[in-house]
Parts: sequence; structure tokens; C-alpha cells
Amino acid sequence: MNTGRIPHKRKTKMKTNNFTLVNCDTDSISICKPDGSPFTPEEEISLLEELNSIFPEHINFADDGTFEKFIVLKAKNYIMYDGKKLSVKGSGLKSSKNEPAIKEFHMEIVNAMIKGETNYTEIYNKYVKEIRNLKDIKRWCSKKTLTQKVFESPRPNEAKIRDAIVNSEYVEGDKIYVFFKQDESLCLAENFDGDYNEDRLFNRLYSASKLFSKVITIEDYFVNYKLKKNKTKLLEIPLDI
Repeated sequence: MNTGRIPHKRKTKMKTNNFTLVNCDTDSISICKPDGSPFTPEEEISLLEELNSIFPEHINFADDGTFEKFIVLKAKNYIMYDGKKLSVKGSGLKSSKNEPAIKEFHMEIVNAMIKGETNYTEIYNKYVKEIRNLKDIKRWCSKKTLTQKVFESPRPNEAKIRDAIVNSEYVEGDKIYVFFKQDESLCLAENFDGDYNEDRLFNRLYSASKLFSKVITIEDYFVNYKLKKNKTKLLEIPLDI
């Protein structure tokens, strides 16, 4: 019979190393030396063995690697660079719900961080310019799945989706790409005729920038051009036409 108890391997204590705790969550620990110097391969092996010695036998930590740069955007959303390869983890950067343009914006900011650059405003304004003179709306479209709820719910959000697919051949289970027109109605990407809600896209871009709010002061670099008070600043950004 399982008593619910997990036997410990052995009772031991870890020595104090004065490491800096970079990040800790439910299943990982990230540390660095106080002076930032690298761990030797021997130290990595020794530390891992010591760590696992104080946990129950069925709980084992593994070495995910040593990183030159490790940036924590928020819980379980990390940027890791080992000096050659860049890796990202977390829904903030990898979510399939993010529009292609937003994913691209996020990764441009990430790459700037890894390189130690702070040209965040320049990157941001590139997307502001794109919004002001859109040619490819699909880069800014939201993906929707046509579920049974979409066809049956009386809620306004679902009603707008139904209105968008009127006279189309889409059926339950299909995925569609939609955007907001100036009159706040939803429209299919394939029906784009140059009419789109610019302010909604400005707000979406600014909201996307908040992913970095724990590591940079976003107000110093990004402006929400949806707001009326910022419209004059918007005119100061030249269009590349």
C-alpha cells in the first residue's frame, strides 16, 4: 500500500555558496556566482550531485545548460543565450495566439537585449509605421476557431465573428483570420480592402510591449499612439513611403 511518503536518499545539508538566485519556480532553479564568473564543468557536476542529494529519490534536477545571458520576462517566460544559440521559453513569446507581426516585434526586442543594444524605440516605431501604411493585414490578424459556441452564443463577440463569415464557406472547426475595420466590425483577412482600425493596432502593439515591463521601463521607449494625447507625437514619426 502506498502511504504517500517518499523516502529521502539521505539527510544532508548543502554548504553556503553565496550564489545569486537569478530565478526560481516550481521546477527550476537558476543561479550565478556573485562575481559573474563561469562555473567549471567540474563545479557543475558537483553542484548538481549536491542538490539532488537533499531531495527525495524520485525528484532529480537535471542540468539545462550554462548561459551567458538569462533574462526572466515573467514567471516561466525566459530568454536564454549560451553565447551561440538563442532559446526562448514561455507563452508570452511563443503563443500561437500572437499575430505574426507581434511575434516578430517581440523577437526583435529580444535580440536587441541579447546584443546589449537599447534601440527599442527604433524597433517599435518600425511597426508603428507599418500600421500607418498597411499592405499586408494578415500580419496583424487574430486567429479564431469556429467552434459551436461561435455559432450559438448571443454574445456580441461571437456575433461579430458570425457577421464576418456571412456568405463564406467556413464551417464549424475551421480557423479564420480576422481584423477590425474602422466601424468596429470584424472582417476576414481575405476581404481586406484597405479599411482597418488603426487605433486598435496601435493599442495591440503597445500591449505587446508590456511583456518586457519587468526588465525595462517601457514608458521610456514605447508610446501608445491610440491615445488622443499622443496623436501629435505620432505625426513626428515620418512614413517610409
